[in-house]
Formats: sequence, C-alpha cells, structure tokens
Amino acid sequence: MIFSMMLGWAFVGMGSAAVYYGGGRHLFALKPENLGMVLKLTVISFVPGLSSFMFPKFAVVILLAKLLNPSKPHKYFMWGISVFYTLMIIVMLTLNFAQCTPAAAQWGEVPGTCMARKYVVYYAMTVTIVSALFDLYLAMYPTWVLWNLQLNLKKKVALCASLGFGYCAAAVTIYKCTTFPALLDETNNDFTYGIGTVYLWTNIEANFVVIGACIPLMLPVAKKIFGSSAFHGSSGATGPTGQSHDSKGTPLGTFGSSGKSKKSRKSTKSTTGFDTVNEDSDSKYIILEERSFQFSEAARDPEETSTHERVKAARGDAW
Repeated sequence: MIFSMMLGWAFVGMGSAAVYYGGGRHLFALKPENLGMVLKLTVISFVPGLSSFMFPKFAVVILLAKLLNPSKPHKYFMWGISVFYTLMIIVMLTLNFAQCTPAAAQWGEVPGTCMARKYVVYYAMTVTIVSALFDLYLAMYPTWVLWNLQLNLKKKVALCASLGFGYCAAAVTIYKCTTFPALLDETNNDFTYGIGTVYLWTNIEANFVVIGACIPLMLPVAKKIFGSSAFHGSSGATGPTGQSHDSKGTPLGTFGSSGKSKKSRKSTKSTTGFDTVNEDSDSKYIILEERSFQFSEAARDPEETSTHERVKAARGDAW
C-alpha cells in the first residue's frame, strides 16, 4: 500500500509539473516552447499512474484468499484474473510509448511516425472496463460469503461495507470510461485539454482502490475509537458460545462472543478465516487475523468430532 501511495504521489507530482507548463489548457493557448514538456510529462506520468491502482488489487486478492479461504479452483481463478489484468496494464504501458516511433516523437523532440490515437484510446477503454469488472468481483465475492453467515444485521453490514469498498472503486472506474471520447477527436487535436479529465479520474480511481484495500485492516482501530458495542447488535444467529453458523447450522467461526473467563474460551478454526478473540471484558473484535489451531483427536469428544467433520465438509463444498 505504501508503494502504491508513493506511485500515486509521483503521478500527481508529474501531473502538477505538466499543469505548471500549461497542461489542461487548450492547445492554442499553450506557448510553443512549453508544448513538448507538457506532452512528455503527461505520457511518462501514466507509468506510475497506472501502476498505482494495479498493485493494490493484488493486495486485496491476497487478503481475500487468506481471509475467506476459497477452494483451490477459486484461488486459481482469482490469481488468473490478477495475472491477466497485470498483463493488460503492461501492454497499456508499452503501447503508451510504442504508439510513436521513436517514442520521443510524441513530444516533438525528434521526427517520427505515430499510429492513429483511436487504437490507444480504445485499448485504454478496454483496460478500464476490465478494471471495473475486477473491482466488482473483489467486492461481490466477500459480500456473498459474509451475507450467508448467520450474524446479526449490524455486524453483517459492517463487515460487508469494510470488504466491499470495491463497489465505489468500480463506480469511479465506470465513470472514467465516459471521459475517453474527448481523446478521440483527432480533427480537433486538443490532446492537452482532453487528457485533463482522464488524468483526474485516473488518480481518483487509484485512491479509491488504495482506500478500499486499507479499510478492512482499520476495523480494529475503529473498534478502539467507537467501542465494541458499535459493531455488536442485540440479535443475531450465533450459537450459545458466540459462534457463527451458515444456513445449514455448520459453525463457521466465532464473531464477538462475550466469554468472561480466559480459561473458558475455546478457539475454533473458521472456514472463512474470520475469528474473534476475547482478550478482556471489552470483547475485542479482531476480524483479520487467521490463527493455527491444533486439534487433539484423543481429547475430542463425539460432539466436537461431529462438528469438526461438518466444518471440513463445508470447506470442501465452498466456492
């Protein structure tokens, strides 16, 4: 996340430098000696710009893979999409410079030839659409899993909101698609003005993706600030030990149980990777911590054995 934020700052810094030389203005309003610098800074700035919202998606995939414990085929699917999206970004960055031969011809340093701008714009729109679909998937998957847990509504909404910020990122990305047509008018050739809106929404998209990747990790901080009662409702479909169950009654993990004695607490492996640990009387709720638990076959009674088998079955059937 820190690296992505640094890339975003580099993107903004180079964009600000381009604005200093006249970026965002109509072509006829620019001084001829500044035009080359504006184009050069704008083209180069998209390297950190595109990268700034590519890397956070990997962080979200890693988080969901550890947290929701998907099946192997689903993990392969998640990583397959991630690799495919990364390859599309690499092609976009390559095309950003290779559209002119040599690349310096884009900003007028040397004479050269350039392909029609529409091909670059159409591919950029394709990458943006794939990015929006990727964001929607990363938001819908945890929402679907969490909504099927037997939790009280307040807790369910809080968890879905914290892991589903990708909906906002997808909305921003979809809106960014509407800014590309301004770059297709080659007869007007007002690139320095038309790229301004695309530049702005690219930065907003990157910020939304970074925020969405960081929000789930901030839940323990929110618990400290607002108190545990802010996320604990009065009603919920949890068992007598505070353990959550799916629609078939299979225990999925503990969510905010309120045991008063440390000695009486039991830790249960969650099929989704969610676990609650009561460290004191305030029932501290830790959402994003996965622990290893040792099950002793000799000490397990018949009821615990049955529960363990149901958990294993639920994990085997999970998408």
